[in-house]
Amino acid sequence: MNNQDLPDFEQFLSENRKLATASEDELREELESRNLKKPFPLHVFNDKIKPYLDALHKEYDLPRSYIGLGLLCAYSTAIGTGYHVEIQKIGKIFLPIWACLEGISSSGKSLVMNQVFKPHLDRQKEYDDAWKTENLDSESSEADTPDLKQLIYRDSHVQTLIRYVMPSNPKGILKDADEILEWINGMNQLSRKEGTDEQFWMSAWNCKAYTAIRARNQKFHLSRPFVNVFGGIQPSVLHKIFKNDRDKTGFVFRLLFAVPEVIKIAEVNLEFDMPEEFESIHKSSINRLLDELEVGSDVDEYSKKVKLSSSAVRIYSQWSRNKQRMVNRLQDSSDKEIQAGIHGKIKEYCLRFSALLHLADISYTPGLRFGVLEEVEGSTMERAIELSEYFFESAINVSERVSNSVTAPVDVLRFASYSKAGFSFQKIGDLEFSKNSSTAASRKKLAERTIKKMIKDYPKIFNAVTK
Repeated sequence: MNNQDLPDFEQFLSENRKLATASEDELREELESRNLKKPFPLHVFNDKIKPYLDALHKEYDLPRSYIGLGLLCAYSTAIGTGYHVEIQKIGKIFLPIWACLEGISSSGKSLVMNQVFKPHLDRQKEYDDAWKTENLDSESSEADTPDLKQLIYRDSHVQTLIRYVMPSNPKGILKDADEILEWINGMNQLSRKEGTDEQFWMSAWNCKAYTAIRARNQKFHLSRPFVNVFGGIQPSVLHKIFKNDRDKTGFVFRLLFAVPEVIKIAEVNLEFDMPEEFESIHKSSINRLLDELEVGSDVDEYSKKVKLSSSAVRIYSQWSRNKQRMVNRLQDSSDKEIQAGIHGKIKEYCLRFSALLHLADISYTPGLRFGVLEEVEGSTMERAIELSEYFFESAINVSERVSNSVTAPVDVLRFASYSKAGFSFQKIGDLEFSKNSSTAASRKKLAERTIKKMIKDYPKIFNAVTK
């Protein structure tokens, strides 16, 4: 069976919505028969939340990857610095998530924020209403100005975050970036006056201490800055976030990329109302993580510990070693450099995923308390590895497409798309070359020569679309 005989992926998804949270084994036969990429593993999440996830996928027409990455970021934002993974010889690993949803306009990126982060948005409204009331009651002097209680913010200079927002919110906050590119382009706007923003964000990604020294002996110190990022980007401008060697420095691969199964506008079922029991399960889970994990100004004193069981350590170590060997076997030095950078970030994310999944499981069980010390079992680590495999592949996918788009002429990309579609030399020749001044045989031969030359000149592009 060739590619042209295969059912359309969009049709497959439409006809199999109930499989949104099916395991990979359950989808394997359908996926392999269609030569499709591995879908986002929604089945790794707790069984109690799966009806809600299925409804988001089926009725809101949201990509599995958007839903899954959104849920991970929602857990992380609610937990904040309340927990950290602690591993001997590595130290404390906190649980931030930087999420980038790739997709065209109206593909569902904003819908994920409105649905998955609804409990967070409701909590932020409570904070905003309380702040307005306190502000009206307080005097105008700065000393009496109420603390800026914040969970989600849209716009703020980094210096404002450092001076006013973060000290009042030691548990952490979420940057609703909307457009990831706007967030990145907005960095360093005050660099001539007050330093570089990227240094702050690099610290915030893994909650390392950050100190800023300003004019007039001003010094600002954050012991554990925790800022999540959630936003989207359109495929046509994806390459712009790689500017200034951000792939080489590793900055861009601190982002987790959600790549949709099908590039399309989300077709929301307007007749559907999310069942209250589905929403209440999600809301209860997030609210428990928000309310039961309190953090004071001394984060290290309040933050509870997650450790790995011996089986989890063994499973994680074996997976990481296998990944390292795979990267080391790469012949292309550029590919090796990029994938080594990706693996360096994803292997830390894997530890974060394991803790997020473990703590989320507790949040779905009323009466089960969050302990001062929690332990991740091997089965949970296996689920975390499934997530890590997806994000490793999605980062490579994004990197390859960006590399191709900025290094190859348009005609090469067009011929590569023919190769991906499985077109014959004859079909390519008929599409590309004039039928008025050539025979079918000559067009076929010319197409073959052209393709072979392009493969020689741009091997990575053709490997990327034919593998």
